[in-house]
Amino acid sequence: MDEKHLVLEQYRIYNEMKESFINRSFLVNRFFIILTTIFFFMMIITKMVFPDAYPLLLGLEIFGMAVCIMWISNQDAYATIIKIKYNAVIEKLEEDLPKAPNKDEYKELTDKRSKKRVILVKDIQKWFAIFLMLIFLGNCLIDIANSIIAAFLHI
Repeated sequence: MDEKHLVLEQYRIYNEMKESFINRSFLVNRFFIILTTIFFFMMIITKMVFPDAYPLLLGLEIFGMAVCIMWISNQDAYATIIKIKYNAVIEKLEEDLPKAPNKDEYKELTDKRSKKRVILVKDIQKWFAIFLMLIFLGNCLIDIANSIIAAFLHI
């Protein structure tokens, strides 16, 4: 095999690895969506059935916030790895190829972004995680205030 074929084969392998890594990040995001949804509905059900169970509510809300923080940091980690590990290496490999489809794709995407605002899926997922974290935080603060008020009224 000559050098051009080796570079092309490396390029193909790196693109496949990048795609599988992106697919894995979507699976992990799906896991976090399901987990935060479970905590959210458990919080709502607990508020409806046991409105005075402040320790249980606080536990659900704190764990919900923790899961959201892990979700956000996981999204950042995947985005960084994709940008650094895969895109940088693929662009280096494209220097030895007659065409550079990855660079062309990136240029096309940035051109479309400059013309109008394009919201990527990862941005939506990140905002969704932040929104859920704020819901958990707000409920946590409300429940802390309610438990303090309940403690003062019982004294």
